[in-house]
Parts: sequence; C-alpha cells; structure tokens
Amino acid sequence: MAGTVVPITEVLPGIMRIGPVATGHPSAPTSPYLIIGNKRAIVIEPGEDGQVDPVVEAVKICGVDVNDVDYVWASHIHFHHIQGVPWLLKKLPKAKFLVHPRGAPHLIEPTRLIQSTIEVFGDKCYGPFEAIPKERVQAVEDNQVISVGGRELQIIHAPGHAPHHMALFDRQTRALFYGDIAVLGTPGTWRGYHDVRPPLFDIDKFVETIHRYQALNPSIILTFTYGGVSHNPQQTLRWAEEDHLTIARICEQGMRQKLPIRDIYRQVAEYERSVGAAADVEAASNPERGSGGIMGLFAYLKRKYPELEMPVSPRTRGASVQPRQGS
Repeated sequence: MAGTVVPITEVLPGIMRIGPVATGHPSAPTSPYLIIGNKRAIVIEPGEDGQVDPVVEAVKICGVDVNDVDYVWASHIHFHHIQGVPWLLKKLPKAKFLVHPRGAPHLIEPTRLIQSTIEVFGDKCYGPFEAIPKERVQAVEDNQVISVGGRELQIIHAPGHAPHHMALFDRQTRALFYGDIAVLGTPGTWRGYHDVRPPLFDIDKFVETIHRYQALNPSIILTFTYGGVSHNPQQTLRWAEEDHLTIARICEQGMRQKLPIRDIYRQVAEYERSVGAAADVEAASNPERGSGGIMGLFAYLKRKYPELEMPVSPRTRGASVQPRQGS
C-alpha cells in the first residue's frame, strides 16, 4: 500500500501494521495494528491521541468502514498504549474497548490512573485522558475468544509486567501480540530489552506468562513499539526469561550491597550490551525516569524482601528511591 500518507504493511493475511506513527508527545513512535475479518475489524494497541487520526485513516485505506470496527484492544492500561482511546472511540462509533477486568474501573473513573501515571512519568510525557463511557468498555476474561468477522482471537491474561496485562492470540495465523514482555526496538532484532515499569511488576508472574506464551507455540510475535517483529518466537521468549531473571539478580545484589541506583543501572546496561540486547540508553542515563528502566524490579524486590533498602537516588543526596503505588 505504498504511496499512502500513513505507512501500512500487511504483516500476515488480514493483519495490517500501521506506522510506526508519532504519538504527538515525547514518547516514542509506535505501531498500532488492524486485524480484518469478514467485513469486520479490530484495532490493536491504539496508542496515544496523536495516533488517532492516522489509525482512522488506515482503517479507511484498508477498505473498512468506521462502523465496522467492532473492538479496540490494548495489552494493558499504561498510557502509551491507551491514552488516545477516548478520542479514537468517538471516531469508531460502534467499537467497544476490550480491557482486563482489573483495568476496566480505572477507565470508567480514571482519577487514580491519571495520578499514578503522573507520579511515575511526570505530567509532560503524555497528553490528557478522559473517562470512557461504561457502555463502551468490555472486560474480557482469560481464554475468552472474540470473533471478528469469523476470525477467532483468544484473550490471554498475562500478569507480570502489570496485573492488568494481556496478550492476544490470532488462531488463524498463530500470531501473538505479546504486549510489553521485551521491547523489540530494532527491525530484525529478536532479543528485546527490558521494560520493567513500576509500580506492580512481578518477576515470578512474568516468567509464568512467558511459559504460557511458549505453550501457545506462536508463529510470530508482533509488538507495537517501533513495529517490532520476531520470526523466532521461542528464542525471543527464552531470551526474555533469561534476561529478566539476570537483571533481577543484578538488582537484588545491588540492593543487598546498598549500591547507588546509577551503579545498578550501569551493571544492567553492561549485561545487556554483553548479550546483544538493545539497552535502553535513555533509562541508563536517567534512571529516575523509570520508563523502560528497573524501578519496577526495585519495588518488587522490596515487597518480597522487606529488609532490603531502596537504592540511593543521585538526584537527592542521601534520599532513597521509594516504591510507588498504582493500579
């Protein structure tokens, strides 16, 4: 579909990647997807408000009427995945937003979601967010199958990255939208880098989720960050488990040694470089920001081992980085 304003790529039959498309905010460009069944469609990982118009344009370019989009789905309710949903739903009048049951209340009454987002990322990283009408929100259960024009899409509850994290498995192509397991930021890279966001990351549940993904035997992994793709899903998942467990050990050891947070980040970055993972340079140089960083692991380890102290922050001399609360 060359020559269109919005980049669109048919990754697999009926699965269209849109972008990468700029978000309109400091967050990095991402790639929403469109899955098309028999005259019906679903938008996958819609992103932020700057991506709303490109997504709607892509729907039309692909020959789908906006009234024939049945659903919008995101892997979880972190803002870079869903901040644009209230405005997207206004342009897709028949679509319902599919969400984990733990996330649904925070979309209908988003005060806590907005507050926790600002606490973690500041008030300039993302745009505003509006409450989504209750009738436009549909909570989905684990293993529930959604039919989109006869195309069966299986919901997988996938905690670890967040309690409200999910995956979507297309039974027709065996494509797996695995959410934020490991960021595949460079085309052709199958080993992603960590994205351990606070406040409720759980490494044990994360590993259980990876094993569940492996049992699905997916043919391909698709991610919305930079349009990342893995054509070797089992290897990608093995690496994700290995890397996150290693990073957890580095963090625990650093906390037991009472190292400054920047020293722990440096060790994590050195490990990722040694194995060829794409280290998050921004987070390594600015660990306070938390995005893509390891703040979630610090909070997890503090919950698991209360005797541990949170790492010392270089920003405030003598102060520790406190675990944050959230949904």
